[in-house]
This record gives sequence, C-alpha cells and structure tokens, in this order.
Amino acid sequence: MVLLTNILLPDARLRCIIGYQPIRLLILAGFLAFTLGTGILGCTGPRTSAPPANAAELSDEGFHAYLTEVDVVTVDEAYRAMLILADGEDTSTNFEERRQKLEDRGITRAAWKLEPENVIDVGSVAFMVCRICQIHGGINMRLFGSWGLSDRRYAMRELIYREMLTDTVDYDYMSGAALAALMRKADEIMEKKGLYESPGVELSDERDRDEQGNLIVPPPVKPPNRPNQPQ
Repeated sequence: MVLLTNILLPDARLRCIIGYQPIRLLILAGFLAFTLGTGILGCTGPRTSAPPANAAELSDEGFHAYLTEVDVVTVDEAYRAMLILADGEDTSTNFEERRQKLEDRGITRAAWKLEPENVIDVGSVAFMVCRICQIHGGINMRLFGSWGLSDRRYAMRELIYREMLTDTVDYDYMSGAALAALMRKADEIMEKKGLYESPGVELSDERDRDEQGNLIVPPPVKPPNRPNQPQ
C-alpha cells in the first residue's frame, strides 16, 4: 500500500495529505465545534414583533396560552417555561433569578451569555429540555456534550429523533407554538419517568366524610366461618 501510494502521488502532495494538513484540519474542526457549541459565533437579536400581552403580568396558566400566540420566544420567556416544566411553577420575580436557578441546577450554561430580551434558539431550548427530562442521548451527546462541544446541536438532534421537535437546525429561532408543543411532550416524559414530586396524601379528603362532616368509618369485617376442626 505504501509503495502504491508513493507511485501514484508526488512527495509534496503526499506530505500535504498525510503530513501537516490533517493536524490543521483537526485544529480548525475543534475550534469550530467549540465556538458553535458554546455560542461564541452565534447570536440573536430582540423580537421585532409586538407580543399579544405582557408575559410578566400573566399567571403560569395564562403564560402557557400566551406561548401559543407568539411567533418567537425570548430568552426570558424560555427560561420561565423551563422552570414551569421542571418545578410545575415559576416563583421567580425577574430574569436574573431564573438564570441563577437554571445555572445552579446545570440546566443552562453560563458560557452562553444569553440576553433576556433576545430571541432564543432551538438548540438552547433542546439542551434545557434534555437536562430537565434527564435525556442523555447517544455517545456523541454524552461525550462531546459534556465538554460543551456542540452540546445544543446534539440535544436538538436527540429531540428530533424522539419526535419531540420537527427537523430543523439548532440556530433557528424557537417559535411559541413549537415551545408549547415541546413542553406538552416533555411533560409526558416527566410523568412516565416519575420525575415530578409525588402528591401528598390528603388526610382530610371530603369523600371520607358524611353530610354532617363526620368521618366515615367502615364497619368491621366479620371473620369467615370455619368448619369445626377435629379434636
């Protein structure tokens, strides 16, 4: 094989192919993977269209309905949606509280440096959903994603594979309708995995009381009749 290669390829070309060029390509590929994965090269701007309502004034239930009406979702809105998905409610009063909660739990990365008023990308949302739903993905997502290399792209591909997202690119804007649909599917996974806290036992259930409010106590069960045993 070596002899055949030397015959068919000149020395200069051979050095270019098997010499320094692969190292340069590896360095370039690593840099691109790092920058794309951490979001250094990519950025989004503020939403240009006016939302139908002020999301900050809406309850969590009203906020979910609001998502179905907006064309694109901001970072602040997406962070609120993720806390609702993870905890069943968002008790934060501002974006910084949401960001801190999500970063402390490893749901977002501080290196993203996302601004609250900017539109959020599909990849960032996919990453957060995978963290909340404990979706670990394949070997690429486990290995490179743990290093922060294309972590959001691998998360998006995993959700597409699971039919939780339609086929798209990680840097595309996240629409409100797509986020609302994704949250419904993620909620089903959370239920199946038992990731939500179990509801407490209601000791004062009204179904256990009569019309006067007295606790209903079932009558004792009589033991079954047994035949006389021989002496």
